[in-house]
Amino acid sequence: MWTLEDLKYQQAKLIFNPDFDLYPNIFQNCYLGIFAEMFLILTLSLLIAFLVIIDYYYKHKLILTNLSGKLLMILYLLMAILLNNNDSGFLIFGELLIVDDFSILIKNILILTLISCIIISFNYITTERIWKYEYFILLGLSSLGMFTIISANDLITMYVAIEIQSLCFYILATIKIYNNFSTEAGLKYFILGAFSSGILLFGCSFIYGSLGTTNFSEMKLLSVNFSEVFGIQKSLIVGILFVLVAILFKMGAAPFHMWLPDVYEGVPTIVTAVYSIVPKIVLFTLLVRLHIDLFEQNSIFIKNIVMYSALLSIIIGTLGALYQIKIKRLLAYSAISHVGFLLIGLVSFNSWSIFALFFYIIIYIVISLNIFTLLLVIRKIDSNLKLKKINEFAILFKSHPLLAINFCLILFSIAGIPPLVGFYSKFYIFISAIKSEFYLLAITAAVFSVIASMYYIRLIKLMFFKNFEYWAFFADLTKKESLIISFIFFFNIFFFCYPEIFIVTLYNVILKLFF
Repeated sequence: MWTLEDLKYQQAKLIFNPDFDLYPNIFQNCYLGIFAEMFLILTLSLLIAFLVIIDYYYKHKLILTNLSGKLLMILYLLMAILLNNNDSGFLIFGELLIVDDFSILIKNILILTLISCIIISFNYITTERIWKYEYFILLGLSSLGMFTIISANDLITMYVAIEIQSLCFYILATIKIYNNFSTEAGLKYFILGAFSSGILLFGCSFIYGSLGTTNFSEMKLLSVNFSEVFGIQKSLIVGILFVLVAILFKMGAAPFHMWLPDVYEGVPTIVTAVYSIVPKIVLFTLLVRLHIDLFEQNSIFIKNIVMYSALLSIIIGTLGALYQIKIKRLLAYSAISHVGFLLIGLVSFNSWSIFALFFYIIIYIVISLNIFTLLLVIRKIDSNLKLKKINEFAILFKSHPLLAINFCLILFSIAGIPPLVGFYSKFYIFISAIKSEFYLLAITAAVFSVIASMYYIRLIKLMFFKNFEYWAFFADLTKKESLIISFIFFFNIFFFCYPEIFIVTLYNVILKLFF
């Protein structure tokens, strides 16, 4: 594969030897670099054509929907094989995309997360009668945008990829077309998402007007030279501000969080799970790349904005969750608080803090999968209704004691109680802030982490000690959900016994971004 140095050498050789056959090899390496993504888009196109034809002749929607989900899982597994068989450490398509160990690792984590989301969605789709194979098609198309965001090395590539992901998410929000809450949440998400996309594009235009390029690598060199010769340009600062605000808006960080609780509550629970679990690792990957190539030259300005956003996210998310009586709104404010903890890793920008950031994201994904698996599966047998309010968990221990114990340990973990895995994620974030001398930020985060444990302990109190007025039986779990919950349960308990392999692998990949 062509590295950046090899490519520049070959281009220089071409100048002195015009007969040198360079371009076929360049394009060959470019297509090899995105072979997994090409495979995904081609197979998705064939899958859409196949499902449309079958749908015309075969009217059993449920079987067709389940078939599309299983086929998408197979596509992701094949894509993971293709990803791990490629070389890394080079730029492709005129430096529009980058293929390195970091992007490959994040894509593998994303594939595992998407497969888990598909597995836990089958039972919900059957019960809620969402017999639409378009759900899985849209999920596959949105993942194509997310894979492109992870490898983006240009503002234009970044913007187009974000819009591919966002458009699919807008439609997923309204997958229940006859549900007024889903339609309202989808419309709100679309309007505010379009507004944030406009801010992002406006910021990109300012950056291009200041530096004359949209490429991340070139922007890094130009911003250094411009700062030394002309000083910091105000138009560049404005562009960076708009881009940062747009990305913070899309991940639901305060003070740009207003849409998140309403959308989380209104959309179907399986779509809430996708929104909560999947996009965070993608957007933080993009923020890390932007920080290395562009934000680092204006680090004081960026650190202040990110620090204030982190503090507001932790405070608003924690205090807002204390007064919630609906479980999905509680998880929405909890997600805002966790985004604040993740932003702390971005404030103290170094190899250790970025390791802590992505370690926190991975643990958050694992814990959120367990929580949403329980929310999607637990239903009352008599009415077949899912649990919506916190008080409805009061009967869980009497009906399903093992599930209640599992849920209790997961809540302790996400609250950061040692020696569970959630404690390590918050501990590393606090250490990164202390090492970078952000003592006030670390103390504030620690205090509000203790306050946040109150609404998790309130749920535990309801499950084990609440005197309930009526008895309700809950439906049993299927085999697939039981395996996911069991795996996360044992991972949560036994991680502290031998964490070295996971930690060392992640830290070595993060180090390559800085050296």
